[in-house]
Amino acid sequence: MDFRSLRIRILTLFLLSFLAVGAVIAVVLAGSLQRDVENLLARQQIAFVGGLAEELDQKIKLQIDAMERVAGLAFAAGWSDPAALTTFLDNRTGIRGFFAGGLVLLDHHGVVRAESPALGRLGSNLARLKGIDSVIENGRFMLSEPYFDPALGQPAVAMAVAVRDGQKIVGALVGTATLTQSNFLGRLVEQQVGATGGLYMVSPKSGLIVVSTNKERIFTPLPPRGVNRMLDRYIDGYEGAGVTVSSAGTEELTAARRIGSTGWVLVARLPTTEAFEPVADIKSRLVAALAGLGLVSLGLLWLVLRTALSPLHRATGRIQAMVDGSLPLEALEVTRIDEVGRMIGAFNALQAKVAAAETALREREALYHALFRGCRAVEMLIDPADGRIIDANRAAEAYYGWSHEQLVSMRVSEINTLDKAAVAEEMRKAKAELRDHFDFRHRLASGEIRDVEVWSGPVEVTGRHLLYSIVHDVTARRQAEREVRSLLAFRRAVLDGAGSSIIATSVDGTILLFNPTAERWLGYGADEMIGKTSPAVFHDPGEVRRRAAQLGEELGRPVEAGFECFVARILATGKPDSGEWTYIRKDGGRFRVLLTVTALYDDSGELSGFLGVAQDISARLSIEKELKRSNAELEHFAYVASHDLRQPLRMISSYITLLQRRLGDGLDHDCREFIGFAVDGAKRMDRLITDLLEYSRIGRSGHDDENVALDEILELAVTSLGALIQESGAEVVVAKGLPAVHGNAVELERLFQNLIANAIKFRAEDRPPHVDITCEAVGEEWVVSVRDNGIGIDESGQARLFQIFQRLVGQEQYPGTGIGLASCRKIAEHHGGRIWVESVPGEGSVFRVALPVGGPNVTVA
Repeated sequence: MDFRSLRIRILTLFLLSFLAVGAVIAVVLAGSLQRDVENLLARQQIAFVGGLAEELDQKIKLQIDAMERVAGLAFAAGWSDPAALTTFLDNRTGIRGFFAGGLVLLDHHGVVRAESPALGRLGSNLARLKGIDSVIENGRFMLSEPYFDPALGQPAVAMAVAVRDGQKIVGALVGTATLTQSNFLGRLVEQQVGATGGLYMVSPKSGLIVVSTNKERIFTPLPPRGVNRMLDRYIDGYEGAGVTVSSAGTEELTAARRIGSTGWVLVARLPTTEAFEPVADIKSRLVAALAGLGLVSLGLLWLVLRTALSPLHRATGRIQAMVDGSLPLEALEVTRIDEVGRMIGAFNALQAKVAAAETALREREALYHALFRGCRAVEMLIDPADGRIIDANRAAEAYYGWSHEQLVSMRVSEINTLDKAAVAEEMRKAKAELRDHFDFRHRLASGEIRDVEVWSGPVEVTGRHLLYSIVHDVTARRQAEREVRSLLAFRRAVLDGAGSSIIATSVDGTILLFNPTAERWLGYGADEMIGKTSPAVFHDPGEVRRRAAQLGEELGRPVEAGFECFVARILATGKPDSGEWTYIRKDGGRFRVLLTVTALYDDSGELSGFLGVAQDISARLSIEKELKRSNAELEHFAYVASHDLRQPLRMISSYITLLQRRLGDGLDHDCREFIGFAVDGAKRMDRLITDLLEYSRIGRSGHDDENVALDEILELAVTSLGALIQESGAEVVVAKGLPAVHGNAVELERLFQNLIANAIKFRAEDRPPHVDITCEAVGEEWVVSVRDNGIGIDESGQARLFQIFQRLVGQEQYPGTGIGLASCRKIAEHHGGRIWVESVPGEGSVFRVALPVGGPNVTVA
């Protein structure tokens, strides 16, 4: 059975509806019938139990009357004679039939005087038995609550009346009945209600079942309150009927009446299974009738639906054939003008619209593939619900390095380096159109991380709400931006921390940059200066005019006494221009600066402005002034030393020499030795003064520095030492093709002459002196090496070798003043160079002199 069939579903719906309605009708009718039966049975049970209760009440009253008549005869039968009383009781056969437990006579103390039958109760005090003492006291009859009688060995009740002597109560007549005897309370214990029901009587006062057709329940306690709802009501005083569940769990129809003479409640019970058995039978017949009616109706409905829906069934078959491809798409035949015919006609119209929509969809799909798949930009469609990549174009495949199948099986969080929660939050913003531009870092298949810029927003595709994402790689741009930020930060740090005033201008001289040093020096804030023309603010107008006139003569054209005089030479030569200028502070103070102006060019090579860097040279000028004064004093000292100090020495030396000649042979050996020491000391003193004067004049010769060929300098030095070289047998080898340096020729000659002379002087005794002079380029320096094979210098001596007046050997062995190497170091440093030694004691030394390639203070590209 195909439940997708409309006929089956209509028939099923009808059947279910019929069953539901039938069930409702059956339930309503059965419920109504059950209530009617319940009311009828309840009335019957109430009448039955009421009549029975009335009968029991009358019977108890008759028994009481009979006992009172017997009690009235008991005193006259011989109250003082127990045997006579026993005989009296034995003869009361009529009343004894009601009391299976027998009769007893009690005296006024409640002691048994006689009994029948004899059960051993004579002499027992029964006054306290279930209220019998109240009968002796007030003379009213009494029916006790159920109790267990030990003499009888079973549950019992006692009925007592007073025995009188006239008006005086002398004792009591007590009859004991067992609860199970059939003649007590009539035949109640054997009474049945229906086939399975019965009766029971309860005592509300003692909470016990007094008597019951179910003898097992006699003298048993009542169930706890709440177990039997109707029994609780009966005990509380209700008289009537109702359905309840017994303590045994059986649903019962009960009715109850109270017995007035005892206060006990008589209850009739009947299980509902028996009471409502006719209702169940009627229900079964009603269900069978409804089922038959339903089947007949279902058959009729089947025939009607088959006839009505046959055109629809045929149309469905043709449509399915069109879907399967066994029939071409075509309009269906309309054979009827009812609802089915109109539906087929509507289908034909819908089919035409679907065909047109399919054509449009194919066109849009072709456009989509052309725009999306063929786009050179990286594009993706993403489901914002879970981040799955729905589609990706060929540019995305090429960029990320994954195939299309791999990409559409991934989530965007596998590409984005952010955590999943952050990616979900960004997609939420894009979906809600809170943002459309994002900066991310994406992971490629190779593991490389790239900076990307993503444009994303919501788009609906075939009814699905997705996100489009257009991805641009900006790794290079981000790197450039980081470098620019770094450069800007570096520039700011340089500008802020520079110890020079830095001012940048446009081409026409408008100030664009005014650094903090310029603010401190000039007293103007950057906000005051930016936008103004520089010369008019903090330059001396007279100085500007003089500079303009000087440049006009130099360039051969008029130069305007304004901003042009700062940049005219730069524009003419293309090189930076340096010069001393006077800056005027905001408070009117003046100070001298060394201003260097440089042209600035943009990426296309066009002039974009100028940069002026000024250094405060006030301190330098003061130092130079003091230095000139010191140099003048030093020159004066040199003059004094060379004339005034040397003159006495020459006089001493001359007179001692004259004295030695005059005395001649008259001097003994010691005198001649003493005179020799004095002459030698004077000469040494003269030589020391000469060397010291030469040392002080280094760098102050007054000659301008020039390009000096080292070949020529070393040739002059070797020639000057020709006598020493010849005398010592030394060999001096000078390399060919030595370079030219910028410096003072006289000082450089003295430098190398001292080094060659020392190499010959400090020679070893076992070998002739040999000196090699070479030169090599090391970085931006020329390093000239003077290598000898002399005695060498130990490490402790190398540390103080170039200090003035330092001698490493004795004066007797190697004479000298200790100023030569100190002069060499001073000459090298004056030329912007340096000097050092490398030596092995006993093997020789190498003195190296490093001189700048372009001379002192010159940077060589």
